[in-house]
Amino acid sequence: MSIAENKQFAHQFIDEILNKGNFERLSKFVTPDFRYHGAAEELIGMEKFREWLSSDRRVFPDIRFTIIQSIAEFGKVATVWIVEATHDGEFRGIPATHKKFETAGVHIFHFEGNKIKEAWVIADGLSAALQLGVIRTELG
Repeated sequence: MSIAENKQFAHQFIDEILNKGNFERLSKFVTPDFRYHGAAEELIGMEKFREWLSSDRRVFPDIRFTIIQSIAEFGKVATVWIVEATHDGEFRGIPATHKKFETAGVHIFHFEGNKIKEAWVIADGLSAALQLGVIRTELG
């Protein structure tokens, strides 16, 4: 695929899979041996990724990514986004707060052929935790 097609494909992945939760379409977007790297997870394989996504969807049922900017080069696409969600289930031992949060992050997608082979994500988890009230800070 061309650089522009990769960029469009990454946007479709975010919309179809992350926003709409159409996990049955995951094989259209990622390779069977897809690798996902996050701050607290490293998942190998499309099925492990699908399980993780399903679990996150139960915790944050209204999750919504809004792409702010994308940068692409041959075989890679980086997307900067804002994510909004409501914390409606236990997440990493933290009971549901039923509060909304908004934070920012970046995905970097690596392509192989016309599918995503690997993804890296960096998100501002501290901002989300502060908004949810699960950690507190005292300044000055």
